Amino acid sequence: MRVALAEQLSGIDSVDLSDQPDPAPAAGQALIRVYGAGVGPWDVGFLSGGFPGIALPFVPGQEVAGVVEAADDGAGVQPGDLVYASLFPAGGGFAELALASADRLAPMPDQASFQEAAGLVIGGGTAHQGLVDRGLLQAGETVLITAAAGGVGSAAVQIAAAIGARPLGVASPPNHAYVRGLGASEVVDYHAVDWVEQVLAVVPGGVDLLLDCVGGPTMEQAVGTVRDGGRAISVIPPFGPLQLERGITGESFAAQGGRQRLEALARMVDSGQLRPQVEAVLPLGQVREALGRVASRHARGKIVLQIGH
Repeated sequence: MRVALAEQLSGIDSVDLSDQPDPAPAAGQALIRVYGAGVGPWDVGFLSGGFPGIALPFVPGQEVAGVVEAADDGAGVQPGDLVYASLFPAGGGFAELALASADRLAPMPDQASFQEAAGLVIGGGTAHQGLVDRGLLQAGETVLITAAAGGVGSAAVQIAAAIGARPLGVASPPNHAYVRGLGASEVVDYHAVDWVEQVLAVVPGGVDLLLDCVGGPTMEQAVGTVRDGGRAISVIPPFGPLQLERGITGESFAAQGGRQRLEALARMVDSGQLRPQVEAVLPLGQVREALGRVASRHARGKIVLQIGH
């Protein structure tokens, strides 16, 4: 099978195309013929050595969609099933064939292509967990989403709107109309020196919840938009409780993408509440370009590799 392989973790340029033996599913696994593989900042991080303990050689790719080629008897899927899956943190998705654990795959949304489904796995899953499980967002509440045009943010705006909450976005000016089109009631420019004041002018007293997808100074400023006693959730490491003032509670978390999460996302896609956002689909041979576009942090939605047909 054809794969994108890194013999060393020295950055994006360490990835080269290679031929490797086809894998075989072990107990509780399915072998997926990959037709779409999402590209995310985590892939850039893995290749830069940001995640210790990675065995070499390493095939990046943590989110895939395709057709079951073979499966262990206990995997709960059959050859020919259309599925999407999280491979985090083992990777292996930038390949014609990939192994996925049965508890981390689910039937693809009927209303999504392979590439759209692959791009939802981690971004959509992280947004859903951050808003629903961690942030406890309720109908009628307000939520500020940073990096609202990105892979996590673009899903989060839609999920918040579907819940019945009022999402506000933080994004660069070229993306304001795009984020509003996803369901944000207001969008502010993080380059503006008074962007925190702009949010507070729209939501006097502050938002109920912050979902931070950026970290760093933007996260520190964004906490200033949260009401006293509100909540703040970040998807940026280091993970753990956030030490915040004014009675604001929060945490930074690493998403866990399992079957139930993927099933929930599929229901939202098929009901029209969530539209997968894919900026570009590139062939496996352009894997370095795909990674570079993600590393630039200016992509709208997701960059996805098309593998196979």
